[in-house]
Amino acid sequence: MNLEKTEILLNKKLNERDFDSYEVLVYAGGEKEYLHSPNVNKDTYFDIASMGKVLVTSTLVLKAIDENRLALGDNLEKFFDAVPNDKKNITVEQLLTHTSGIVRYEIPQAAADAGSDAVAEFILNTPLSFEPGKAQIYSCNGMILLGYILEKTYGKSLEGIFNEKIKQSLGYTKSKFNIAIDEPNTAVCYRTENLDGLEHPWDDENIRILKTSAGSGGQFFTLGDIEKFADAVMGKSEALYSEKIYEAAEKNYVDGFGEAWGLGWLYVDENYHQTGKLFPVGSFGHCGHTGTSVFFSREKNMYVIILTNATRFLNMKNDFKGYDYGLIEKMREEIHNEIYKDLKGQGLISV
Repeated sequence: MNLEKTEILLNKKLNERDFDSYEVLVYAGGEKEYLHSPNVNKDTYFDIASMGKVLVTSTLVLKAIDENRLALGDNLEKFFDAVPNDKKNITVEQLLTHTSGIVRYEIPQAAADAGSDAVAEFILNTPLSFEPGKAQIYSCNGMILLGYILEKTYGKSLEGIFNEKIKQSLGYTKSKFNIAIDEPNTAVCYRTENLDGLEHPWDDENIRILKTSAGSGGQFFTLGDIEKFADAVMGKSEALYSEKIYEAAEKNYVDGFGEAWGLGWLYVDENYHQTGKLFPVGSFGHCGHTGTSVFFSREKNMYVIILTNATRFLNMKNDFKGYDYGLIEKMREEIHNEIYKDLKGQGLISV
């Protein structure tokens, strides 16, 4: 496999300081190709941001369902006390598909300091954006609740569940919830000018307030470990869950009112553009706001992992006054389209 066009584009963006670190891994036609900037390798830590929603949270929820510890129809009242009436019947499925009506609010520091029960109480008492099941809005706070549901289900921390059910099971060597500020071999991904006294290099505001990665993401992964996860998903490995769960998770549950979503997975439909021409309808994956993504196509027997720290460098170009996330979306589309050109030219994918 030769990704010449893709490498030219990536190095152009590197020279233009759209990011200073990148890794791209392509699996197609039974072959793999790995591209990277000179300063990183497969053991380099990246803040994967919302990719953690699938690399950690939704995968653990699906595993719990496979173990008959959770069900898609379980509602919030089963796990939390004093759930307001308008949220009592919100289900695990609605949290996974971002159709619960719960949307993102900044978590108060006092609630975070008081612990997970206080954070859950805050989230449960924020206004719904819509009646559950009637619309779709991407929800970080809904995924935080799923993290707490997992903790209540297994009786241990989300990180502990991850270490046992995913990290050990798949043989990860590096990835973890939190790393030190001076952790060697780390791509700088936080978009603020400095860390403002934080103990760990988190980027997301709510993760900074919580002082730990959570169900919404923000973990620190290496490409080497994400590759193991991608191989497991592509091969429908029972180290994650059974084949019936793969089939259930990868279909579209949201039709006609917003982004298409599977069970935790973003579902690629006719309206989705960030995967360009590369991934057909029916593909699935997830993105992270730091400039990361992973997508799969069973039809083409293909996956693509992209890791960058583009958000930091786009914000840096604007003197840390803000950035246009649309530029990150455009970047993903451009990279996927160059990969498409490379693979098509070599007959490694069908048109």
